[in-house]
Amino acid sequence: MQLSWIGADLRFSYCTEHDLPEISRMLAKESVCRWLFFGPNTEEETRSYFLPLIEEIQEALAEGRTPEDHVFTIRLKHSGEFVGQCALLPVDFSPGSYLIGYQLDDTCWRRGYGTLACTFLVYFAFTVLGGYRLNGDTVADNTASRRVMERCGFVQEGVQRQYWHAGGGYYDRVIFGLLASDLAPERLSRLGETFTAA
Repeated sequence: MQLSWIGADLRFSYCTEHDLPEISRMLAKESVCRWLFFGPNTEEETRSYFLPLIEEIQEALAEGRTPEDHVFTIRLKHSGEFVGQCALLPVDFSPGSYLIGYQLDDTCWRRGYGTLACTFLVYFAFTVLGGYRLNGDTVADNTASRRVMERCGFVQEGVQRQYWHAGGGYYDRVIFGLLASDLAPERLSRLGETFTAA
């Protein structure tokens, strides 16, 4: 199975243990974790979460199987500079439905990388995996994340009031969804042209 994809000036690759120090540094930052329900994390906390996912991915790939979880490291195509990470995690009891996630290092904000990362997840879920539904959520006040999903075609499906407790406060959770059938065949085809083998 393919391990890396290029879209615009970014490279998306299946996450490896080699990527964990940079992911750990990113998720130790207050700025990055401001709207997350977790973090800032210690390096040990980040490793304990990501390492089992990485091991499952590597085992599946070594056996020629499609991994259950899809966690990608995002880097600049030419320099290899770390940008962030994104993921598709399967929804229990709903084959073909995935939860999306993306975090970008604060040094890479406001460059359109969040939208490109979300677009990559849409492409991968619907074109590579043949999924039928994507699920996303964010804190109501995180307007940047909301805009990313809206630009990628996600529809707001609900609000859960005071769902998350973080940083001493309670935050509403805004729920988004996108169905493969929401996208015209031409758009899915264009997504396939946007991301190529690395």
